[in-house]
Amino acid sequence: MATSAQIQASSRGTPGRWLRWVLAWLPRGRSLSEDVWRVRHRTLLWLLRAHVLGVLLFGLIVGRGLAESLEGAGIVAVFAVLASTDPHRRRFVSGMTAVGLVTSSAVLVGLSGGVIEMHFHFFVMVGILTLYQDWLPFLCAIGFVVLHHGVLGTLDPTAVYDHSDAINNPFKWALIHGGFVLAASAASVVAWRLNEEQAFRDALTRLPNRALFQDRVEHALARAGRHPVALAVLFVDLDGFKGVNDSLGHGAGDELLRVVAERLRACVRPADTVARLGGDEFAILLEDITAQEDATRVAQRIIDAVAVPFHIGGHDTTVTASVGVAFNRSDDTVDELLRNADVAMYAVKDSGRARYKLFAVEMHSAVVSRVELEHQIRVACDLEQFAVLYQPIISLETGRLAGLEALVRWQHPTRGLLAPADFIDVAVKTGAIVPIGRWVLDTACQRARQWHDRHPSVPFTISVNLSPVQVFQTDMVETVRGALDRWGLAPDGLVLELTEEVMIKDADTAARRLEELKELGVQLAIDDFGTGYSSLNYLRHLPVGILKIDKSFVDGLTAGPTESAFGKLIIDFAHTLGLRTVAEGVEQLEQAVALRRLGCHLAQGYLFAKPLAATDVDAFIDATGPEQIWTFAESPDPAIHHRL
Repeated sequence: MATSAQIQASSRGTPGRWLRWVLAWLPRGRSLSEDVWRVRHRTLLWLLRAHVLGVLLFGLIVGRGLAESLEGAGIVAVFAVLASTDPHRRRFVSGMTAVGLVTSSAVLVGLSGGVIEMHFHFFVMVGILTLYQDWLPFLCAIGFVVLHHGVLGTLDPTAVYDHSDAINNPFKWALIHGGFVLAASAASVVAWRLNEEQAFRDALTRLPNRALFQDRVEHALARAGRHPVALAVLFVDLDGFKGVNDSLGHGAGDELLRVVAERLRACVRPADTVARLGGDEFAILLEDITAQEDATRVAQRIIDAVAVPFHIGGHDTTVTASVGVAFNRSDDTVDELLRNADVAMYAVKDSGRARYKLFAVEMHSAVVSRVELEHQIRVACDLEQFAVLYQPIISLETGRLAGLEALVRWQHPTRGLLAPADFIDVAVKTGAIVPIGRWVLDTACQRARQWHDRHPSVPFTISVNLSPVQVFQTDMVETVRGALDRWGLAPDGLVLELTEEVMIKDADTAARRLEELKELGVQLAIDDFGTGYSSLNYLRHLPVGILKIDKSFVDGLTAGPTESAFGKLIIDFAHTLGLRTVAEGVEQLEQAVALRRLGCHLAQGYLFAKPLAATDVDAFIDATGPEQIWTFAESPDPAIHHRL
């Protein structure tokens, strides 16, 4: 049994707990965005202005005379003018509107001679003022009612009431009317609370949304400023969520997000805040932590929890979580702390995903550099700072020029000529790859037409790389057809090179798009074959005619029997499917001989030529002519002979 001291302590604590509960339940206030507040303020302001005319007409109708009616209307008009001043003084103008509306109630009660029914105007106005969702105008209205009924009703009851009981017992009737006001306000306050709940809660997961999360971080930082404590913000992004959405549908994606929200809540303490920021991004606020390990343990717990397979829509599926962690510093603002966690999360994305990282200052520098690069790429598109180089492709059967591959470069104004590895990933993420790719295609077709006209006896193809983003553009086929028609290039003279990623992104759409391109008459090639994650079954059903063997397999041809076996396997596989093969990155004569012996058809690399500027291609073709320029003969030495 509890001791008497425990019971007394419990009873002493109960009022405090109830008070804290009531305060926690009440609306917070000032939750409206600026745009919504302005719309509501204009509406209430027009209502106040209408009361100026309404008071005047009411006074005349009840026979109060023009002077008294004008006096009452004038009092309301003063507040209407004050409420119409600078809307940036949000609390002032809303307060003036509130006082003006309840003043109009008091004036109407006075003009009516205290008719009891006229008091209901107070109840309506107080309820309407909760539209501001701000305690200042609401309490101004309540305070006015208290003064009007409690003070004026006591000092001059006849100015407020028109019946004897109220005049003889003004305190009793002040309480009665106060009860009516509170009762009428209660429903409005509940609606206000529900509106705030909707404004600050994510509709799907019922977690706090971005606005509420930022508010809680702001309060946590303020407390940390008064009483130094450590806190951490974790940004969580789901890896692979888009694939679930695309393959199983948005309903399954929503269910996945709800389950993830439950798992995240289970990873933290009741006092911690888990929020959904939007899409597949979540955030967590950890307060009163004693060491960094407290936050990193939570981060790892989240990663482990999310990695457990989900059973969604009758399917088992998996996603992973990338987590960025940032700790508060003495001078951090809310935006800086959230930005730091976001930066750390993106650092995880760039380094492999499904792990966590703590924010470090150098991460911010890297993100700033990336943002600057994104901006510079957009500018480069506008200023046409890109260039196209052309690398010869040689036939291993005839030793003659068989084609040219168009390779984009960025002539950066300060960093010089940049290779694709320095900017293509960013171009893909920003969408700049689409206009860049369109320009490269058009430029390559134009150049190819010019070279064919100048060297009609040297037939060759022009190869252009397409990113998966370009392939899935709805106007891709029309873009290719337009370039061919514009420059009069034969379709079979154009080779479009695609990576294996296009097959795993959306195999069905990719197959349809490639079939449409094939119908134009262009040739299709899979670039860097063997380095991706595609299914060989996909490849068997795609209308490609060429496989390009990645340099890593070419290097293995002279590294030993085990390494060379992979290159031989790819070439044999291509032969089985009736595909032509192009070896990339050929730098040694021995590699060329080995490729020819294995039946590889074409090769490109520094052994033959580095990528050439457009002005150097003519010189290259003139120097070689239509004659055989390379021979790859095996002799007992074994010597390899070539001629340029």
